[in-house]
Amino acid sequence: MTPLLRTIAIIAVLIALIVVVSMVARSPRVQETSLKSVIPRLEKIGSGELTIDAKAVFVKRIRDDSILYERNANERLPIASLTKLMTALLLAEQSEPLHPIVFSDAAKRIGASDDKRSQVRAGDTIKAEDVLKLLLIASDNDAAYAVAEDIGSTGDTSRLFQDRVLTFVRRMNERAGALGLVDTHYSNPAGSDDPENFSTAKDLEALAEHILREHPELWSVSRTQEAIVFGVGEDRYSVVNTDPLLAEYPSLYGSKTGFDDEAKGTLLLLYAIGRDDVVSIVLLKSNDRFSDGRAVIQWLESNFRLVPATGEDNR
Repeated sequence: MTPLLRTIAIIAVLIALIVVVSMVARSPRVQETSLKSVIPRLEKIGSGELTIDAKAVFVKRIRDDSILYERNANERLPIASLTKLMTALLLAEQSEPLHPIVFSDAAKRIGASDDKRSQVRAGDTIKAEDVLKLLLIASDNDAAYAVAEDIGSTGDTSRLFQDRVLTFVRRMNERAGALGLVDTHYSNPAGSDDPENFSTAKDLEALAEHILREHPELWSVSRTQEAIVFGVGEDRYSVVNTDPLLAEYPSLYGSKTGFDDEAKGTLLLLYAIGRDDVVSIVLLKSNDRFSDGRAVIQWLESNFRLVPATGEDNR
């Protein structure tokens, strides 16, 4: 190739590169407009009032951060077993799915005699992925304490049970602080009534969103209606979901229930109104949490509809 032809070839390559770079530079704006245009609007089509018993309520469309309903959403209240969402999050963050967790005699015995406990026998070992089912499907208190004892050991098997639990609870509070849950404090891993175990409907919604983004598998577990978990031997234990609404509403993406004497009924639901479009519902201190949850879902279905967005709507 002569010097002249080589020079012409180099110039042609440079011109081609300039054209490509120019096209790439313009493409993000096109893509951004395209992505925006596929987000449907949630249009209010009814004026029906939401009448429920819960003291605190927070209903939010996660996709666009729009608050659909709120009442006493910033009031600190006992949250019962909604506490186990943080326990499950720490387990998912700090343990591998096949990590073995021992259900000690202490974990089985702690708490009131009428506290909810799993069928797992004292001394048996359950995989972490199955312990999540006991926490989120059946809401078993002994599972929460088994997790606390395991993670709170910090590798020292000689530590006392109570010391391990206190270490784990400290981690729960540290994690809440890191997530910006300024009105949340934990005193135990199960959610038993205690003046120092509280949160708000708004904080719980933020926790639910974080789990949805970072560990959506936890919500997949939570909506399972029945399951079987296995011990190290031939023992097998049935798990039944505490939320009857799952059988009524197939669009429920996630669920966590709670109940205690002071907290009364608590409920957190993730309800899918469209593809990748979820509404979070938090109810605290309700005398009939499932009726309240049902009422919120019916209110959503009757008073809102998704409307396909257009480029003009999103300018």
